[in-house]
Amino acid sequence: MEESNKISTSQLFLLLFLSRAFSLVAYSPAVQGGGERVTLFTTLLSGLLQYLLLAAGLFLCRRRAGNSPLLVPGSGLYRFQSGLYWLCAMAVCVYTAVNFISFATDAIYDRRYSWVVAVTFLAAGALAVTQGLEGLARGGGILAALLGLGCGVIALGLWEQYDWLNLTLRFFGPEDTLRGAWQGFAMNGELFALLLLLPYLRKVPGPLSCAGWVGGITLASLAVQLMTMLTLGTYGARKSFPVFTAVTSAGFQTFQRLDSVFLVIWVALGLVKLAVFLGLASSLAPKVFLRPWSAAWAWGSGGLAAALALLLWNGPEEWHQGFHLVLSAGVLSLFGVLLLPLAGKLWEKGEKGR
Repeated sequence: MEESNKISTSQLFLLLFLSRAFSLVAYSPAVQGGGERVTLFTTLLSGLLQYLLLAAGLFLCRRRAGNSPLLVPGSGLYRFQSGLYWLCAMAVCVYTAVNFISFATDAIYDRRYSWVVAVTFLAAGALAVTQGLEGLARGGGILAALLGLGCGVIALGLWEQYDWLNLTLRFFGPEDTLRGAWQGFAMNGELFALLLLLPYLRKVPGPLSCAGWVGGITLASLAVQLMTMLTLGTYGARKSFPVFTAVTSAGFQTFQRLDSVFLVIWVALGLVKLAVFLGLASSLAPKVFLRPWSAAWAWGSGGLAAALALLLWNGPEEWHQGFHLVLSAGVLSLFGVLLLPLAGKLWEKGEKGR
């Protein structure tokens, strides 16, 4: 992603909120697993955990290199660190594309045309990346307004479908509670994206603004869980895409169903998420090869993500399950938020001590 004019902290937080919102509305327990441990209580606990680990990651970024988790160019660890972050960003791109293909072929298109969905989706994401982070951030405000309007329409349409007898507050033992809380952190790639995008900001975000961002994501997750719980009850856990299933049961006198409203929201959020992580991947690749950034990096990364997503989608079920197992275990988030910034900090201390 080309670094042009810097953006404000609020613009970045809004952009990453929209990116995370795609994972919330496209969540599929049947595909991703772990849904039985995610409750209203574990989601609240997960929000606290995410904030604490993000605060630790931000602290590790405060080095002489600026606020980036990456080291100064030219150091021995710099290219290796950039390469690992590139892998993390590409993994999220592939995950997003597979999730997009999965829903599109389940609800809209035939499975035979998954390649059309993948190519179109990744091409649109690469085109968005070439416009720069500032252009993407400016469009985030418009998308946020449309998202709020669409969510309001859906909430009103679902009001008569709510059954408050479906409201249940489940509590697990300590082990399952911690696993459920960890699930939220593990699947939140926007945490390490925030660290990598710090150099694009005019001002480093403070603890209160970070707490507000994590809190907003947590509240949005609670709202989605509550909506599906009240509408579908235990039936929702057996559906591939429970949010979409809930929306199809809503409607007004003027609209028979609200599928179209959901689809507009879903596609827009998917493009935002893809553009954020594809932009990160295309900006990290030149650092690995020590080359200047150009639009070719965005198109090349997009093409590779499309090929990997189709390979994973059409491959054996074990590939799909293994990929989601790595993501849900928190490997990407743990490396991106804590381990790689920590490695950079320790490396710099070692260099100063010589």
